[in-house]
Amino acid sequence: MTTDPDVARWRAETPGTVGVAHLNNAGAALPTRAVLDAVIGHLRLEAEIGGYEAEAAAAPALARTRAAVAELLGADPDDVAITTSDSAGFTKAWWGFVLGGGLAAGGRVLVDRTTYGSHYLALRQAAAHVGARIEIIGSEPDGTIDLVDLERRIRDATVVSVAHVPTHRGLVQPVAEVGRLAREAGAWFFLDACQSMGQLPLAVDALGCDVLTGTGRKFLRAPRGTGVLWVRRPLAELMDPPGIDGTSASWLADASYELGAAARRFDEFEASIAGRIGLGVAIDQALTIGIDRIAERIGILAAALRHGLGEVPGVVLRDGGRQQCGIVTWTMADAEPAAVRAAASNAGVNISVSAASWARLDMGPEGPADVVRASPHAYNDESDLERLLAVVSSLA
Repeated sequence: MTTDPDVARWRAETPGTVGVAHLNNAGAALPTRAVLDAVIGHLRLEAEIGGYEAEAAAAPALARTRAAVAELLGADPDDVAITTSDSAGFTKAWWGFVLGGGLAAGGRVLVDRTTYGSHYLALRQAAAHVGARIEIIGSEPDGTIDLVDLERRIRDATVVSVAHVPTHRGLVQPVAEVGRLAREAGAWFFLDACQSMGQLPLAVDALGCDVLTGTGRKFLRAPRGTGVLWVRRPLAELMDPPGIDGTSASWLADASYELGAAARRFDEFEASIAGRIGLGVAIDQALTIGIDRIAERIGILAAALRHGLGEVPGVVLRDGGRQQCGIVTWTMADAEPAAVRAAASNAGVNISVSAASWARLDMGPEGPADVVRASPHAYNDESDLERLLAVVSSLA
C-alpha cells in the first residue's frame, strides 16, 4: 500500500480501486465518485423533469466543460468542440479540411509510423478521393520520429499528422519539434493527443499544432462517449465539416446555410449531456491535482513497472523512445499476449493487448503481431504493480 497521502486520497475517491487493480487506463480509466455522481445526477434530473429541460438547467455546467477543456489546452473556449471520441473528432476535422478545399490532387500528407488505425484510415480514404498521396515519415530505431527525414519531406507538404503517444508503445514523440518544422514549411499540423490527454501537459501554442483531438475515457477519467476537438481558428474558418445540423449551421431564409463560427461548426445537437457534464468534472479534478503532478506520478509507476518486468526471464519491453510515459508494453517468450491478459484478469488485474491492426505501419512483419499493454494512473499504487508482476512471473 502507498504511504503517499495524495495517492491514498485519490484511491479513496475512486470506488473501483476496491475491486480491481486497474492498469488499463490507456483503454478506459476508472472515474471518480464525483464524476459518477455528476453523471447519475443529471440522468435522474432528465427522468424527473425531461431531457430538454434538464439540459437547459445544466447550461452553466456545460459551459464549464468547454471552458475546462480550453484551460487544459491553454486555448480559447470558442476554439473547442466537444465530441463523442478522439476518432470522431479527428474524422470530422479531417473531412472538414478536405471538403473545405484544403487537400487537392497531388497533395502530400505526411504521417508517422506510430499513427493509430482510425486516423490513418480517415487520411487514406480522403486522399484516395481527391488524388492526394500519403507518405510515411522515417523513424529512428527506438521508434522516435526521424526529425531529419521529416524536415526533408515536409517541404511542399500539405499536412503532417502525428500521434503524440502511440496506443501500442509508451514513447512520447517530439511533437513540439514537429510543430516547429510544420510552421516553417507552411504545413498544417494535426495532432493525435488521444493517449496524452490527461497524462501529459498539452499547451497547443507550445506544441505548435493546428488541430488537436483527444478522448475523455482514458487518462482524463471521464465517461465513455466523450471527446475533445480543438482547431486553430484560421484553419477552422476554412473547414466545411460533414454532418452539419441546426447546431453547427444556420438554415437561412433563402434556403442557404451559414456554418457556425470557429469550432462551433463542429458541434452536434444530439449528445449525452450527462457524459459532457462528467467530462467537465473529470477535467476540473485533473486541473486541481495538476497535470504536471499527474504526469510525475504516472512516470514513477511506469518506470517501476518497466524495471520489474525487465527482471522477469523472457520478457521483452517494446516501448522504445527517448521519453517514455504511462503506457508500458511487452511480449513474453513463454506466453502469448492474450494469455497474459487472461491470467491477469483471473487475478483481478486489468490490462489489455494492443493488436497489430491498430498500428500496422509500426507493427509490421518485422515487429510483434501483438503486445501486452499496461497503463498505470496516478491513483494506482505499488500493490497494483506487484499483483501484475506476480502474474507475469508465474507465466515465465
